[in-house]
Amino acid sequence: MEQLVMRWSIERTPDEPEAPDWGEFVCRTFNGSDEDVDKWLDIVRYGLSDGKMAPESFWKIINDHGAMEPDKLFIVECGGDAAATLAVIPNYETKEGYIHMVACKPEYRGRGVGTRLNAEAVRTLHRIGMRTAYLTTDDFRIPAIKSYLRAGFYPDIVDEDHRARWDAVTEIINSGKKI
Repeated sequence: MEQLVMRWSIERTPDEPEAPDWGEFVCRTFNGSDEDVDKWLDIVRYGLSDGKMAPESFWKIINDHGAMEPDKLFIVECGGDAAATLAVIPNYETKEGYIHMVACKPEYRGRGVGTRLNAEAVRTLHRIGMRTAYLTTDDFRIPAIKSYLRAGFYPDIVDEDHRARWDAVTEIINSGKKI
């Protein structure tokens, strides 16, 4: 089954969000080191891959939607422990960004990290002149979808079954059920 698509547009969210207060967390950009590659691989194994991948897989995966720029790959840490990651992959020609490999380790979920990270992504989209952006997600990632909605992303119906799937997601969100 194809993933759901969410879109962001500067017309719908024209104001750049304020810099988030990271509190006990630190958000920084990728430094290119083997240690950062290992931290990224450690984060994405919780929901985006089947276990921890080999270091050489990092470059293939992270550049899958365009060339990754180190200052647009974010790593969030808490007490030195890798907690979450997100990459903004810009297409300067089309002015469209792609939000890539958003992940948070289970022990840091539910603490607002995703919301702050998505705000940082939208700040980056504004800063680098993107007009639109998109991301893909799975139906069951309800907390992530709620975070994307808070950041200004909205559902994009790109396949014939998406409307029914989005209706089901919206019903879960509106029910207030904890997932």
